[in-house]
Amino acid sequence: MNSSADPFHRLQGLLHRPVSTRPDWLKAWRNEAQYLLVLARRASDDEDDELLQELEDQANDMAAMVEAKLAAEGL
Repeated sequence: MNSSADPFHRLQGLLHRPVSTRPDWLKAWRNEAQYLLVLARRASDDEDDELLQELEDQANDMAAMVEAKLAAEGL
């Protein structure tokens, strides 16, 4: 989880991205993203590479989805 190009950092950046208005879906998405990051930290601490890879894939998908939604809404 140390590379700046990894999906976890991408997701974390999106969590802290300022938005002018908060769409209804954003709060729920932020909760899900934070939970995924907690799971990733635990998997990293436990050296569970298989779970970490699965969570990385989920983080990639989640980040792409939220970036697309934010762009579609002009945020």
